[in-house]
Amino acid sequence: MRKYSKNGVSGNTALGCTLLLAWILPGAPATIAEQEIIISAGKGLGNVLMQRDSISAAKVGGINYSYLLTSFNNANNAWQWWGQGSYSYIRLEHLNETQQQNILEIKPVLRWYPRSEPLGSFGEAGVGASYLSQQEFGDIRLSTKVNFALHFALGYRFSSGHTLSLRYSHFSNAYTNIPNPGFDFASFNGHFNF
Repeated sequence: MRKYSKNGVSGNTALGCTLLLAWILPGAPATIAEQEIIISAGKGLGNVLMQRDSISAAKVGGINYSYLLTSFNNANNAWQWWGQGSYSYIRLEHLNETQQQNILEIKPVLRWYPRSEPLGSFGEAGVGASYLSQQEFGDIRLSTKVNFALHFALGYRFSSGHTLSLRYSHFSNAYTNIPNPGFDFASFNGHFNF
């Protein structure tokens, strides 16, 4: 006599359905979003843009992970929204002392290509949140460790999907607290697409 489960489907039928789905699903077309690992190297900037004091002697290195959230075309322009998480390490020799800064950030990033496909030259902007390990760095004293993160970039995407970009980054509390001196950095970035 055959045993049935409460819903009337035998254990063998449920197992058969599970095996059939396991066999069919891997062959089904899947949409996998693009991802990037971004390696950054750069330096601090002087006080000509947003920050009050110079940290131009600072050196910065970082790694970013980006995930393509969505893309669309509008009037022969390609637009992409990326989600990005970053870690940066900054080092500065100041008053005969080595200072270090670790920065974690997360932000949405909008990338614009002036053509109908995401290739060639692009412009990029991102705004999000950051956490800085030290409030003092060089002659700059921030009033908070949690800050806004802002960047603008210009870059070029090759047909392989790999990309090079030049980025300006700014970290500050956007006058949510006083003072608001901020940190500015410039970096050269290699984007490795997968």
